[in-house]
Amino acid sequence: MVLGSFTVLISTFILYYGITNSIISFINLGIAGFFIFVILNTLIPQKMIDYSVHEALTASSSEFLKKIFENLSLCGNPIYLPPYENMENGGIFIPSSKKFTLNLSAFTKNSIFLANKNASSEMGVLINPPIGLGLLKKFEENFGESILKMDTNTAFSVIQSALSSMDLLSDIDFEEKNGKISVKIYKNKEIEAFEEFYYLSPVISSIFLALSKSMDVPVFIEEFLEFDGYIEFTASKYKLDDY
Repeated sequence: MVLGSFTVLISTFILYYGITNSIISFINLGIAGFFIFVILNTLIPQKMIDYSVHEALTASSSEFLKKIFENLSLCGNPIYLPPYENMENGGIFIPSSKKFTLNLSAFTKNSIFLANKNASSEMGVLINPPIGLGLLKKFEENFGESILKMDTNTAFSVIQSALSSMDLLSDIDFEEKNGKISVKIYKNKEIEAFEEFYYLSPVISSIFLALSKSMDVPVFIEEFLEFDGYIEFTASKYKLDDY
């Protein structure tokens, strides 16, 4: 449930800020947020709703979440991680700086913040479970099997077919050439809402999570460009020993 997911993320950031700065009121607020999440999941039925209703429910939460990430001043581009021993569903890591060291052994299923001052190049935020995971599971459900280690072109066809059937995007183009992955996504209301914080979009993140899983390597977003009618990503695949 989108609203519940936003509640968890917001509560986590508030709790982290409270703990790292020893602010009791923020710690209490963060804990209270998790109780709100439980209430939301208990009282609000999980069913398909009109987009205008969905927007009314989540717009303010989306804006607040974007402000939180903006205030964290994370300068690095996101890295989409495939499932591996420490994290069965993979994850999305946003480094705190452009020059980073990805230490996968430091991640666990309970990790969110990496704030080791003795290893500043490893600092950042791990979105875990990753945004877009629910859609990735839908891709595999529709296809009938896991996309792990699937041919990239086949995986992209699965992604495109699933998102189109759910009316979650208008069109998408994909190209893999010389070790680079180019993805062009044509805009709709859901995608436009996140702008430079595109990794908070379940639709966009589901695409790169799926590509990462199909290739079984982390996918690093090298460049993000926004145009009037579409957004374009240039990504590359990384082998773990490259870090």
